[in-house]
Amino acid sequence: MRIPNPSFSKTRKRQDGLAVILMLILLTLVLGFIVANTTTLTTLHNDVKRIEQRQIRRLNSITVPASTNSPAAEAVPK
Repeated sequence: MRIPNPSFSKTRKRQDGLAVILMLILLTLVLGFIVANTTTLTTLHNDVKRIEQRQIRRLNSITVPASTNSPAAEAVPK
């Protein structure tokens, strides 16, 4: 029959407590990175939408005559 060593039991509890604290710190860091990346992705998505809307407005405002690139009807040889 073994007799438990009281000092070993206290050391083990401290190590377990330290491991829990370290895991909570790592979990907090990971969650912080997730929140920061989500915020950045949302901002980038909004920027891309705004740029796309500007380009659509710019391209819609340009009016080019339809006959610019086509040859004149009289100039085509028969």
